[in-house]
Amino acid sequence: MKLTRSAKFALALVASSALAVSILTPAQAATRSTVVLISSADITSLNSGTQNGNTSYNNVPASLTGMGFLYYDADATLVKNTKFGTMKVVKKTANDFQIKYTVASGQQWSDGTPIDAVDLLVSHIIQSDKYSKEAGLGDPSDGKVTPAFDSVSYSSTYADHVVGLPIVSSDRMSLTVKFDKPLPDWELLAPGPTPVHALTLMADGKKGLQSASANITAKNKFKNWFLTKNPKLVAVGKIWSTGYDLTKIDASTNELLLVSNGGFIVSKFTFGDSMTLVRNPKYTSGPAMQTVNPVNTIVIKIIKDNTAMVQALRNGDVDVYYNTLPTANDKLVLEALPNATTITKVGGNYSHLDLRVGTFTGEAEYKGIFAGNSQRSKDLRKAFLLATPRQQMVDTLIKPVKPDASTLDTQFAFQGTSEYKTITGSSGVSEYTTGTQADRTAKALALVKKYYPTASADNPLAPVNFVHANTTLRNNLAKLIIAEATKAGFKVTDTASANLFGPVDNNMQSKFDVTMYGFGLNSISQANSTAIYKSDGGNNVWGWNDPEVDKLMKSLEGDILTPAEITAKRLAADKLIMANAWGLPLYANPTIASYSKDLKGIDPAPIGANITWNFFDWSFK
Repeated sequence: MKLTRSAKFALALVASSALAVSILTPAQAATRSTVVLISSADITSLNSGTQNGNTSYNNVPASLTGMGFLYYDADATLVKNTKFGTMKVVKKTANDFQIKYTVASGQQWSDGTPIDAVDLLVSHIIQSDKYSKEAGLGDPSDGKVTPAFDSVSYSSTYADHVVGLPIVSSDRMSLTVKFDKPLPDWELLAPGPTPVHALTLMADGKKGLQSASANITAKNKFKNWFLTKNPKLVAVGKIWSTGYDLTKIDASTNELLLVSNGGFIVSKFTFGDSMTLVRNPKYTSGPAMQTVNPVNTIVIKIIKDNTAMVQALRNGDVDVYYNTLPTANDKLVLEALPNATTITKVGGNYSHLDLRVGTFTGEAEYKGIFAGNSQRSKDLRKAFLLATPRQQMVDTLIKPVKPDASTLDTQFAFQGTSEYKTITGSSGVSEYTTGTQADRTAKALALVKKYYPTASADNPLAPVNFVHANTTLRNNLAKLIIAEATKAGFKVTDTASANLFGPVDNNMQSKFDVTMYGFGLNSISQANSTAIYKSDGGNNVWGWNDPEVDKLMKSLEGDILTPAEITAKRLAADKLIMANAWGLPLYANPTIASYSKDLKGIDPAPIGANITWNFFDWSFK
């Protein structure tokens, strides 16, 4: 399962008066063609596949500008996008499992360059640890060196089981990938398209769109570089990793960075303010877009304050509000709006509290209070978790939005399922639910006093640096955590970051001991949550490392298992996770979608591109 961080699950940045849209009468609405969305955190990159770019906020423009073999719909059903292409198993033996991916003919990138199987090859580079090492692009497992392609997708099922190089067919429209055995959820291994001609041209120093012949030549050059593991791939990797981390997009921007096969193309962007996307006239890679009262322009407006977000919708300044961090007051105001349709439900987003154990790639060595696996470190981690008032957090701040909300006690299963009951019944999470919070906080203080004998609520001594997003809900949750942790003898330094996943303030920095944010599901599979807990997992930014957990995660990723076997392995892993006191899930995020009644086709999905997955269905009434 691939996850994205949201401040890792929200979508919906301070409002710009230049983008304000006046309240429309029904007659005016019929002539509109621009939809204004809200993002509750900064868009930091056009590439959501990098370590720094992997956030749900960056996934919004990505979902509008890129289409591939698969997407999830509003019912969390995996849809095979035959407009882009098809996939099928062409060989299946115990040690030879081959999948053929065929790109539908006639598709073009937004600059007119034909899309073919060569455009699928970057997926191998950014997933195969072996290829990265052999091509001189860096060892993704080396925590001291960042690979040329700084991808979140290394050390994956793909990396563990792919054999050799993918083979491009003679007509260049198909790609065949071989694995060493049949794999579960094989559909989710499908490669995504990348405009390799654009990457190659930028690696060669080009500053703008090129001729059709130059584009084809560049694509052929990339294929050769890929097959020969040419050193020029290092330059391609640098562009892929950091070239899309833009703070301004205007007429002076290199248009090669904006090549798209999705329904829209990014045309303007100002960091912290807004992004504008315009309709892509070359789009054929997904379902056809509406032609009656169509949406021709999408503006993503950055509004980080909850009250301002709601006010913007009420005033008609925005058309679509989608937030996984709403407050009770937000809900009351939104449900009272006569010009909007409001939906509250739980999707694939959830909040979690995590404690750092080791160093994240590229960061200074972590030497904080929770470092390592000594008994002292485990005791202090356990103490902090015992003092985290999860039930109070849910009762005070989440139930007013969703009355039936409860604490989330495992990240491996959905609440309400028999698997959830089985795992949480024996995992050891009961240590953090049994008794009153006062009882648990007393236990926490006793553990802290083993190492800080004079610590008390009036004399907190155990130093903890805590980081979370600077939003109304996160700040209120943090106040409850800090108040209780102080009673347990912790001296908490609170950092409410306005740029939690940006290049300066981010949760991966080793100076932070505790993080609180969200995760958003991009898929549902047997491998749910494995990338969080594996020592080399793409979503493990806390230095967690347990060989037994790694074995269980690898099995969940690569072995075809029965439902009972899946549950047993997830339970075994959760027992180890609880014993290590790495962190705790908090609750499933109640999500509010509210949108103008002038719009048709809005149908929020619980996972993936939550609000924008079906942009092709949008139109005005």
